[in-house]
Amino acid sequence: MARTATAVIQAPWDCKWTRLAYRQTGIPEYTPPNPNLWVCVRQPEAPRRVTEQDCEGCPHWEMEETHPVDW
Repeated sequence: MARTATAVIQAPWDCKWTRLAYRQTGIPEYTPPNPNLWVCVRQPEAPRRVTEQDCEGCPHWEMEETHPVDW
């Protein structure tokens, strides 16, 4: 019998707590030259920049719920 292993990669673009930094305003450490920065908004009063490596081991990472397209 065949077996399949499934691994979940914790990437910032799949987490419900991350947003692209260039779309955020009012973030003190925001620096616009690199638009590929991610911001963790899990604590709305203190959003912070994160990297892909930060998300890989984050204990608060949650999969973003996707909703089916209604054709």
